[in-house]
Amino acid sequence: MLFDWVSECKNKSVLLLEGTDDCHIIKKFCEDGNIAVNFGFCNCRGDSNLLKQLSAFLLANNNKDIIGVILDADNNVDARYQEIKDKVKNFYTLPEEMPKDGLVYTEKGQPKLGIWIMPNNQDNGALEEFYLTLAIDIDTDFINDVITQAEGKNLTSFKSQHRKKAIMHTYFSWQDFPGSSLHASINKIALDNNQNIAKAFSAWLVQLFY
Repeated sequence: MLFDWVSECKNKSVLLLEGTDDCHIIKKFCEDGNIAVNFGFCNCRGDSNLLKQLSAFLLANNNKDIIGVILDADNNVDARYQEIKDKVKNFYTLPEEMPKDGLVYTEKGQPKLGIWIMPNNQDNGALEEFYLTLAIDIDTDFINDVITQAEGKNLTSFKSQHRKKAIMHTYFSWQDFPGSSLHASINKIALDNNQNIAKAFSAWLVQLFY
């Protein structure tokens, strides 16, 4: 099923994500965890665009009831949180440090705001780390060894911070069919929602949107 991510951005309650991959993974997480979706998935097509979209929603007074933000920590989770704080400082007085179980914050006259910094609000990394931790039957150690061999032959060019993304896409490229869309590939892999990180993320979603 195809989704019009731009249309979903118009919902009164929205979850802002960096890209299409992120949208599909979080949708899959909700489906496997039996979390009813009562919010729109807003594909912002990049972290900088996400922050711009967040500002636009806040400037459009009374445009949204709830805004959720999921951003990758990349190389510095603290710097990422500070970046978000700076972006919303005229609307919210957020805690000094990012809560380890995700942030859900309310301030009078403003939309309810939720922040989750992938993978776990504490470590550097991205949504791919979160996904691979929960994905059942993906042997990440074996795939990483294969990629290391490819690196030794100068067959790779991805940036170090994108290693988990390379692992995920390598696995999908080995499946039937190799050219399947990411959405179709993601839907074939069950996610273990009983792990601690999954329970924490589920609790964050429920606290924010329900």
